[in-house]
Amino acid sequence: MKLLLVNYEFPPVGGGAANATAFLARALVAQGHAVTVLTAAFGAQRGSAIEAGVEVVRVRSLRRSADRSNPLEMLSFLLAALIPAFRLARRRRFDASIAFFTIPSGPISWMLSVTLGVPYLVSLRGGDVPGFVPEIDGVHRLIQPLRRAVLARARRVVANSPSLARLSAAADPVPVEVIPNGVDPLVFAPQEVPDAGADGAFRVLFVGRLHAQKNVAALIESAAALAALPGPPVVVEIVGDGPERVALAQRAEQTGATAVLRWHGWLDKQDVLACYRRAHAFVNPSLYEGMPNTVLEAMACALPVVASRIGGNEDLVVDGETGFLFDLAAPRELTAALQRLRLDPRRRRELGAHGRQRVIDAFSWASVASQYVQMLAGRVPN
Repeated sequence: MKLLLVNYEFPPVGGGAANATAFLARALVAQGHAVTVLTAAFGAQRGSAIEAGVEVVRVRSLRRSADRSNPLEMLSFLLAALIPAFRLARRRRFDASIAFFTIPSGPISWMLSVTLGVPYLVSLRGGDVPGFVPEIDGVHRLIQPLRRAVLARARRVVANSPSLARLSAAADPVPVEVIPNGVDPLVFAPQEVPDAGADGAFRVLFVGRLHAQKNVAALIESAAALAALPGPPVVVEIVGDGPERVALAQRAEQTGATAVLRWHGWLDKQDVLACYRRAHAFVNPSLYEGMPNTVLEAMACALPVVASRIGGNEDLVVDGETGFLFDLAAPRELTAALQRLRLDPRRRRELGAHGRQRVIDAFSWASVASQYVQMLAGRVPN
């Protein structure tokens, strides 16, 4: 099939949905499909290029930050991408398109469907679903007619987790199916000989955007608490950046956690992989999630995951089998879970091995790509 993937963000710009788009595109190419990605330009990333066998077309927009985008910037992508999308479709004769996010990508696929008859699938990612991010519920009410028009014409609508599918179905009268995020267990894999580290420290890792949603403040509180408990030295590595960075550093000073924290900022994929491989546990304390790629990557690297008990995390982490879930209303549970892993290397190895096997069995990108293709071809995935 000749496929167009539309997403206003694509690596090195964006977060989990951007990475999911890239991995899905590569998996589709590996299965023999021709894939074009239409996305926003940013910095030196502009124009057209072939990346890992994928044609990536970047159009000008007002985006100013690599890690976030506001509604005006998203609107600028939508307006800038309409004509290039039409030209690409006339030239490439796409069999179908996939819109990541109902808004701003969905109207582009909708336009191609109306004018050229190109069928499309909408892949819900979280922020485009009413109720997922409470702060933007007003925006969702404003754009409801456009959102529902995009959803209604789509061949299929999918969410990346059951919890997100339920939320969307409650907000809009459109059936939603589930295709999870994936991970490449050949890329994200543990070291064959684990590195214990010269300092003998228990290493905890967080990877993600430093935004209120990610609740990194809870991890900082736990880091301070862990430092006061008996056991090996603790190192908490934080990979990522965002609007909460200064406030979080201040919080670390206030709690006394500064000495155990290592702030890395954004890292390239190989350096992130190195962080996974030297860590002993991964933490995702988010307030809400769709299906977090970082949790899948950590599990693929055989790390036990300690995560908040929310939709998305609950779809991945099996409490007591691949890691631990903690109640957001009881942050001491996070500290207790990390202390258990800190003092029991054998248990964390067992949990990590079970997590990696779960990823291999259920969350490969090859499987995800096949499910998308079956849906676009009008078949029901197995």
